[in-house]
Amino acid sequence: MRPAASAGGAFALLAVMLAAAAPAAAADSTIVWAKDALNGSRGRIVGAAPNGSGLHTVSHPGKGLYDIDAMISPDGSQVALERDAGDGSSSDIVMADPDGGGEQTLDLGCDDPCAATLTPSWLPAGDRFAFTQVDGPFAPPPNDSAASAVLFTADSDGSDIERLSEPGIDGVFEDYRPRYSPDGSYFVFLRVRNVPFGVAVWRADSDGTNARRLTPWRIQADTHDLSLATSGPTEDLVVFETYGHDTPAGESSNVASVPATCPSVAECTDEIEYLTDHGDGPGASFNPVWAPDGSRIAYTKFNISTRHRPFVGDIYTMAPDGTDKQPVSTAPEFEFRPDWGLGAP
Repeated sequence: MRPAASAGGAFALLAVMLAAAAPAAAADSTIVWAKDALNGSRGRIVGAAPNGSGLHTVSHPGKGLYDIDAMISPDGSQVALERDAGDGSSSDIVMADPDGGGEQTLDLGCDDPCAATLTPSWLPAGDRFAFTQVDGPFAPPPNDSAASAVLFTADSDGSDIERLSEPGIDGVFEDYRPRYSPDGSYFVFLRVRNVPFGVAVWRADSDGTNARRLTPWRIQADTHDLSLATSGPTEDLVVFETYGHDTPAGESSNVASVPATCPSVAECTDEIEYLTDHGDGPGASFNPVWAPDGSRIAYTKFNISTRHRPFVGDIYTMAPDGTDKQPVSTAPEFEFRPDWGLGAP
């Protein structure tokens, strides 16, 4: 692995190629993200243009409910999101209109031993989505792992549910957040190893077979996204955050990239590029997602601020080489987990 600052020649070439070939990421696109109320009473999804204009509310959770992990459908017509009860009693998938109307909580048949449905992700055609279903019972602390936490797909109304994760992993691995290639031939996803605990980015064929790891366990790669560019330097490029869990002393979470096409973990590790560098903190960068055309990255920039606002998360964008960092929203609320999709705000 090598930091962005040491990759000079490659990044200079990347910047030139992007400037010459990439369309404007801001055209007819929207960034949505989670925004927690200052008083902690709820967490909603909001949206805006990539420059921060047109800020509006997308979801309307009641008191004690927290919306997270919103993802805009491929055609920009719907937003799928996860709605969690603050007391841990429920987690559901909700569909909403991008302009803030038409909320519908889906019935995905989550009955005992099912405990939650999480992290919706659209399939390329936009008529189906994937999600993680978590089933109990749960292992005792400190592991707390579920009997099963694997991927399923369903129609956009919650019907026709089918398993996506490969068989035989239940209780050993957990799968989350599939992100599909433009042609739908493969997807990248997060896989959690229960014992010893670890998180990494993996790749699998569209039917869930031929799963293989792209990142080393030691960097605890978390929330990720796959570029939808069909040509150019960001085609098949995955962005992710490092140390999404158990950040070791002297490290911080940063945004990095890795090709989805490298044939082995060793070769993938050699091709990891770091796009942010926070040293040992106190700042951090995480939750990266691609613009619809693969020309920019939205992410959460985390700062330790004043005693009145000790934890501040803001939404930023940057070029794929880590340069040209621009704010989208620097509101006082904690803002995180962006998604970038088609459609005007």
